[in-house]
Amino acid sequence: MTDYRTKAEKDAAERFPRETANHQMTILHDDGLYRHLRFAQPKPASSSYWFDLITWPGSLTIRGDLGESYTFSRLPDMFEFFRGPVGQINAHYWSEKLDNHRDSAKEYSEEAFANVVWTYVRECGEGRRGLAKAIQQEIFDPGFCCDEQTARDALEGFEYQGFKIHDVWELSFHNYKWTFLWACHAIVWGIAQYDAAKTPAKAVA
Repeated sequence: MTDYRTKAEKDAAERFPRETANHQMTILHDDGLYRHLRFAQPKPASSSYWFDLITWPGSLTIRGDLGESYTFSRLPDMFEFFRGPVGQINAHYWSEKLDNHRDSAKEYSEEAFANVVWTYVRECGEGRRGLAKAIQQEIFDPGFCCDEQTARDALEGFEYQGFKIHDVWELSFHNYKWTFLWACHAIVWGIAQYDAAKTPAKAVA
């Protein structure tokens, strides 16, 4: 089966279980929809990759060692919104629920740039012999795709036998940030840990 995930998606899925293998949950606050959960390695071990899940009616925030925090808003109980099988995330749909707009979850990606360019060439450049080679030599080989503005300028200025890529400014060369994808995995996994810890209490009650 073909794996259509981006490099960042694959990396986040593979790294998260490894980087949180020894994490333990500490419930700092648990009052209905008001929760504060911390996940970290037990002291005095390294504090790498610790994270907090904080909820209040209608919202959930994840913050921690990754350096970026994300706040989502959708349902009164956001654990209900995110609850699902560990390892399975829906970055596209979940990013739409970010308080600070979905674009905050994305960044320029050379991988995305290459995918857009070669897709455009396949769909619109058919029959132009030597086109792919020209693009490779004039845009990719010199490293013009290393940052977004340089990539856009190179694409805007490219022409080969009358072929141009039009409306470059409308094209998106962004993929989801690795930190956002990791955070999505952390939310699902953290909720599963919380549910597992609460299950015995529910059974006794």
